[in-house]
Amino acid sequence: MGITTNDFFENIYSVIFSPKAFFEREDMQISSRLAVSTVIFIAVITKLAIGIFNGEIHNLLFLLSVFGTIISTLIIWFLTALFFEYIAKIFDKSGQLQKLLFYTAFVPIPYIFFAPLNLLKNTGDIGYLLGVNLEFLLYLWIICLYALALRATYKLTLSRSFMLIFLPFLASFFAIFWLIGFIQKMWYIFSI
Repeated sequence: MGITTNDFFENIYSVIFSPKAFFEREDMQISSRLAVSTVIFIAVITKLAIGIFNGEIHNLLFLLSVFGTIISTLIIWFLTALFFEYIAKIFDKSGQLQKLLFYTAFVPIPYIFFAPLNLLKNTGDIGYLLGVNLEFLLYLWIICLYALALRATYKLTLSRSFMLIFLPFLASFFAIFWLIGFIQKMWYIFSI
């Protein structure tokens, strides 16, 4: 049984207005085609909205940039899912890449609201302040959606899925200190 356009827009509506229910549905039909279509749809809508806002839509280079946005978005989406699948493999929870790709395809849906918020930021000082704060809340919303996607995929608690999201930042923090320590030790070894 194929995925219909109705399913596509129903899933988008569900992620916006009841994300917890969307990610907890037991009867969810995982479809790679729907996931890729969703990622492409969101990338194109977001790029077009920003292009209209900036007045670049009639430019040929803009059309090429839309194609580049689609390709880069698909690559980043896939590599991010591979990263989390690799981390899940460390904890013996791997083997859910297709499910993770499906759920994370719906995570960037809030990006479609960035263009209206950019318009709001151009309406004056109060509009700018409101637009910046709403964009920050939009980023938090996307992080929460990603945590719900990880939770649904790997059957984690919500706190563990947030920890999994912030693991790269924590690892980068420690990597900097380890690199500094390594350089200091090498400096000491070669200075004697």
